[in-house]
Amino acid sequence: MKNESLIKNFIKNGYCKVKLYKKSEIDKIKKIIIKKLKSLDKKKFLKDLDLNNLHNYHLLNLNEEYHKNILKTSTRYIKLNNHLNLLLKKFQILNLIMKKCWGHNNSILYWVGSLKKRNFKSNVVGFRISRPNKIRKRDATGVHIDLHVGGKICSDKNVLISLWIPIIGFSPKYSLRIAPGSHLVDHPVKSFIKSKTVTNIFSENYTKKFKFVRPDLKIGEVIIFHPNLLHGNSLNKGNKSRLSLEARLYNKNNIKIWKQV
Repeated sequence: MKNESLIKNFIKNGYCKVKLYKKSEIDKIKKIIIKKLKSLDKKKFLKDLDLNNLHNYHLLNLNEEYHKNILKTSTRYIKLNNHLNLLLKKFQILNLIMKKCWGHNNSILYWVGSLKKRNFKSNVVGFRISRPNKIRKRDATGVHIDLHVGGKICSDKNVLISLWIPIIGFSPKYSLRIAPGSHLVDHPVKSFIKSKTVTNIFSENYTKKFKFVRPDLKIGEVIIFHPNLLHGNSLNKGNKSRLSLEARLYNKNNIKIWKQV
């Protein structure tokens, strides 16, 4: 799909899928994540984790509390290798989308570990491991948007753009669940339900009004999506542990608005 069509799709539907990296990048990214996981694993339960068995993470049968501690928001992030970092900075379609939405592409890669503790990390991306739903039913965050944090709404919808980058799991059984066109709606805070996570999620009564899809992605393809797009409750319906990256590029011209939410 040409850039013009991708941008139109983003404006109309709130997302587009496009190729970012080559298949050869997969193992490089996995190695970085494995290294980070092992650094967080104080009891050495993951000492045998490697490229050959990362997709079977769910078979380790970690204590649930221990699993959550390893993958808590404040620590589940990595620094990209230089090549992939450069790809993001020079990602043509992403830069064009930012210019279309923001009027410029002056951005910074940020990870918000904790808004309450002012835990902001620059030039890193988050990662998430989601075990098969038939084994663990709680690994998928409920439906939300990236503008809602701490029970509040960031007033500027041009404050960031998000990317979902699959590393293990590309088919609709694994991919991100999104509601095309929902970015055009002003989602009400009153439709939140109580959540223990940093992300505020919407009630099923509200989200059932929207039609959700799960794109079929090829290796190397990513989803670029609007921060006001409903997404989530992306249950892993496959047999492997899903591994994905979450990159958020913030508008440098108004990121202070986000930090003040």
